[in-house]
Amino acid sequence: MIHHLICSLKLIVFCIACVLVSTPAMVLAGPVDDIATGDRAWTQRADGHQGSQAAAEPIETAINAYRRALTAAPNSLEARWKLLRAFHFKGEFVLKVKKDRHELYIEGREIAKTGVLQIERDYGLSKGLFRMKPETVANAVGNQAAVAEFFFWASANWGLWGQYSGKLISALTGVVNKIRQFAEVMVLMDESVEDGGAHRLLGHFNARVPRIPFLTWWVDRDLAISEIRLSLKVAPGSLLSKYYLADALLKFRPEQEEEAISLLRDIIESDPDPKRLVEDTKVIEDTRAQLANLSQ
Repeated sequence: MIHHLICSLKLIVFCIACVLVSTPAMVLAGPVDDIATGDRAWTQRADGHQGSQAAAEPIETAINAYRRALTAAPNSLEARWKLLRAFHFKGEFVLKVKKDRHELYIEGREIAKTGVLQIERDYGLSKGLFRMKPETVANAVGNQAAVAEFFFWASANWGLWGQYSGKLISALTGVVNKIRQFAEVMVLMDESVEDGGAHRLLGHFNARVPRIPFLTWWVDRDLAISEIRLSLKVAPGSLLSKYYLADALLKFRPEQEEEAISLLRDIIESDPDPKRLVEDTKVIEDTRAQLANLSQ
């Protein structure tokens, strides 16, 4: 009797041990699998596209998977930045109504805010990410690819929220200063992210933001052009960087119109990158429209 009781107790202890050992793996398997599902859908985001208009189903599959991953693992910065990336694609290449885009980027802004709080906590940024020098932030987070990606896609969502809210609201709510901080930190962290995305973001940002006394006094058109040129050094084949450079030259360096037109012609003679099929198709379409306007 005692022998059977001891055996039973050993079996119970063994089962409890198995649960304790296996539970974390099972818990983690969900987010990992969901991120993998989202990644597969992301690579298929151009399926069914018509020009630069993407079909809704592939990116919705990606968004739903990344949502599940982030719900299961709220501290997963990978799930967070990939969800923000998917939001950007849906807003710019699937949705057609301004109101729908605005609502999507409102959600994206909130997801980005939570990510900022997480980074401040994880890396000891007690003064607040946006109240510290870019160099201090970059040194604190180190060479963390997920942080750099998060900064990029948080900037995209915050910026587009600002675009659909209005430039004055963006300035008054401090959005432009937040994006400026993200961009300056990214340049120091990893200039290779998103094909020179840090330099492209900082350059295009300085080209687009209006100068408003006491609010955006720091806007620098020379920096806009030099940063976009740096992005092309990182990724010479980037059609988007070429388009942004041509646009900046036409606006702020009319004496360099010949270079700008050469860049635009180079774009329309290029094939879209299969990995960025919809995005590059949009750039080519916009370039054709730009050249048509210039020839009038």
